[in-house]
Amino acid sequence: MRDGLYRVEYHTVHGTGTGVVYATDGKLRGGNSAFAFVGSYADRNDGIHAKISTQRHNPDPAFRSLFGIDRITLTLKGTNNGDMVDLEGEALQMPGVDFKAVLTRIAD
Repeated sequence: MRDGLYRVEYHTVHGTGTGVVYATDGKLRGGNSAFAFVGSYADRNDGIHAKISTQRHNPDPAFRSLFGIDRITLTLKGTNNGDMVDLEGEALQMPGVDFKAVLTRIAD
């Protein structure tokens, strides 16, 4: 995974969302209008492994979580396809609810 700023499009069976994340030196930092995203990633022989947690920063109830709770930790695995990264996994707090994300690199 290349360092840089990525657009993130993600979904579960409960809905979809978008945001941004910056990847650098194994760290992921980003967010959207309601949640901050903080985590890490590692490039391994079997793909990219990531762990990312969410924290609400906007109390407006109109911005809902895709999991129904504000604090989640996602464990993800995926592949790097040039300037795109495909990830999938689940939240530790909601096993069995699939999460998929596509990261598209937009800047250094």
